[in-house]
Amino acid sequence: MFDVCGIGAYCLDYLGVVDRFPVEDEKLELGSMELEGGGNIATALVTVARLGGSACFHGVMGKDENTGAIRRGLEQEGVDVSHLEVTEGKNPFSFIIINRARSSRTILYTKSRVPQFREQEVDPAVVGQSKVLLLDFYHEEASRAASEIARQLSIPVVVDAESTKQLSLQIMENATHVVASKSFALRFTGRSGSSVMEKVMEELAERTRCPFVCITLGEDGSIALERESGRIYRQKSYRVEVVDTTGAGDVFHGAFSYFLAQGYPMEEILRYSAGCAACTCRQMGGRKGIPTMKELKDFLKDDTAGAKTKSAT
Repeated sequence: MFDVCGIGAYCLDYLGVVDRFPVEDEKLELGSMELEGGGNIATALVTVARLGGSACFHGVMGKDENTGAIRRGLEQEGVDVSHLEVTEGKNPFSFIIINRARSSRTILYTKSRVPQFREQEVDPAVVGQSKVLLLDFYHEEASRAASEIARQLSIPVVVDAESTKQLSLQIMENATHVVASKSFALRFTGRSGSSVMEKVMEELAERTRCPFVCITLGEDGSIALERESGRIYRQKSYRVEVVDTTGAGDVFHGAFSYFLAQGYPMEEILRYSAGCAACTCRQMGGRKGIPTMKELKDFLKDDTAGAKTKSAT
C-alpha cells in the first residue's frame, strides 16, 4: 500500500545563481551551478518519501542521456519507480536562473518530444493500492482516467492546479482536494489580480464542485475552503532566509498529500505543508531543503514567525 501515488510532471533542473538578472545579449558569470531532479509530481513524491511515507510514481519517461539520472534521483530518495516505464522520447529539462539580489527565479524549459502517459496505460491496481492519488495536468488524459478510478474507489484525489489544460475542469471535478496556485485561480476564474482571494476561492470551489479547495499565496500563506461546512482556513507563511523558491509549491503539495493520507486534521495538514515549503526555500533547488519529519518538527518548534492556521465559518 502506498501513502501517495503520483501521476504527472518530472524533469531535470540545471540551477545557476547570479548576483543580478542579466540584460539581453550579456555575458554574466555564474556564482554557482547545480544539477537536480525536479518537476511538480516528482518533487512532491520526494517530499512524501523524505517525510517517511511510501510514494509511487506511475507513468512514463523518455529514453535519453538523462534517463538514468532522473530515475536514480527518485530511487535514492525512496520513491517507488517500478510503475514508471521507459519508452521512446526525450525527457524534459529546465534551466533555472536564480537572482540572489531579489531571491527570485526565472525558469526556461523544454518538453518537446516528451512521451505522453495515455489513458489506457493507467493501471487501476496501482491507483487502488494508494491512500491518496496526487495529480497535475501534465498528462491530462491519464490524470482524468486515474481520477475517475480513484473516485470509484473512494480514494482521495489531490490536484496540483497550476496550468490550464483542456481537461483541467474534468480532472478537478473528480478531485476531493484542489490545491491551486494564485495565478491559476485568477486565470481559471477570470478574476483580476486585485480581487479578494476569498471570493476567488469560493468561485473556484463552485465551478469545480470540489469538496475542498486551497489557494497557495506565496509569502502570504494560503487560504482554503470546505464547501459543505463553509469553513475557511487561513494559513500564514513562515519567515525564513530565502535562497531559492524553486519547488516550494511542489513540496507543499507533497506534504499536503502525505499528511492527508495519514489522517491529520486539516489545520495540521496546512501548517505542516507550509513548514515544509518554507524549509525548502532555505537551500538551492527544489529538493535539497525538503525536511525529514524530525527536521520539520524541530523547525515548527521554533515558531518565531507565528505561522498559525486560523479557521472560521
